[in-house]
Amino acid sequence: MSSYKDKKKDYLYTMNRVKLLSLLLSGLLLTACDPCHLPCGKYEHNLLIYMAADNSLSELARSNMTEIITGSSIPRDHALLVFIDRKEQGAFLIRPSNRDNNLFLDTLYNYGVVNSANPDLLRQVVGQARDECPAESYGLILWSHGTGWLPKGLYGETPQYPIQRLTAASPFLYDINDPAYPRTKTFAQDGTSEMEISSLATALKDYHHDYICFDACLMADIQTYYQMRDACDYIVGSPAEIIDTGFPYDKLSSVMFPYSGLSNLTALCDAFYDKYNAKTGYNRSGTISLVKTEHIEDLALSFKNLIADGGKDPAEIDRSGLQTYDRLSEHVFWDIDQTASLIGNNVRYGEFKTVLGKTVVYKRATEKFITIPIDHFSGLAAYLPTTSLPRTQEAFRLTSWNQYIGWLAD
Repeated sequence: MSSYKDKKKDYLYTMNRVKLLSLLLSGLLLTACDPCHLPCGKYEHNLLIYMAADNSLSELARSNMTEIITGSSIPRDHALLVFIDRKEQGAFLIRPSNRDNNLFLDTLYNYGVVNSANPDLLRQVVGQARDECPAESYGLILWSHGTGWLPKGLYGETPQYPIQRLTAASPFLYDINDPAYPRTKTFAQDGTSEMEISSLATALKDYHHDYICFDACLMADIQTYYQMRDACDYIVGSPAEIIDTGFPYDKLSSVMFPYSGLSNLTALCDAFYDKYNAKTGYNRSGTISLVKTEHIEDLALSFKNLIADGGKDPAEIDRSGLQTYDRLSEHVFWDIDQTASLIGNNVRYGEFKTVLGKTVVYKRATEKFITIPIDHFSGLAAYLPTTSLPRTQEAFRLTSWNQYIGWLAD
């Protein structure tokens, strides 16, 4: 039976969390309480969450932050840090930690009003997080809007030619303003500023991570991952959109700590899938995959060989049965495995399929994503060139992926 002293301690612990949450949710973030206390010179693992939420997702950031805090149980030799930038709240670097059976929120930096879509700020925050809590290994969760590899302003480019719907059942004919549809996170956006993938890769080039997770829409595409391949060992993301409630932050510390590698990442993916697969209606929508970056260059080579060895002209591909992951009128994010199967001969496609199996080490998807049936799921999207989107076509021509595989000539 618990003693009065134990009950009092539990009560004080709970009340301390409530008070800290109240301060956070009202935007009253205090200055740092304590510096990081190094257990043995270095932490085992440092996980930074970068929440670029000075946009339409501002309130969702607050909800996710609440989940992070209420679900936090952080080992002494691990560090969890959260950069959060919300509308009219300013930006802060916060460290939740458990000390003496109490939860503390240490505000390490108060940045004031900043542009969290600025790659220089991301680089600064990553460096400060490492200076504050140096570790044996590092992880990064990038939280914001996302449109995959597409440069600013090209998501939903108006097609140059009339679009023929893929199916008579028209799963893509929908009213985006219909309240029956859940909101999605449509990497970073701050006001009118966006961070493009080339800038993101440059910002992180001096800070290698064990893994990078994209809690943002449409980020699991080969054009993005090819450019990010040197930034980390693993990438977690969704080739489709992500419902705006995002990752399972209430389970984050339980699945990621103590960190030991691949098993934690697959547990995070399981938790993501389970979160959305348990829902009903349109909210039962989730796609997630885990990619091992060391095989991305081999995947690029096999795709290059596939299109070079008698590959079909993209204009000749019948797209009516091809799996798409976006809800655009002219689709941009297609399943890479099905795309490869329609382009190359059987031998080259077989080689590609083998490398793809080594690259995508985890993949799960619900039966649909809102209105999109998920009939074929490889875990990665790819662009299939089309002249109906001239600006998108030109942007693809300049990607490092296309520059290597030589699909569209300069």
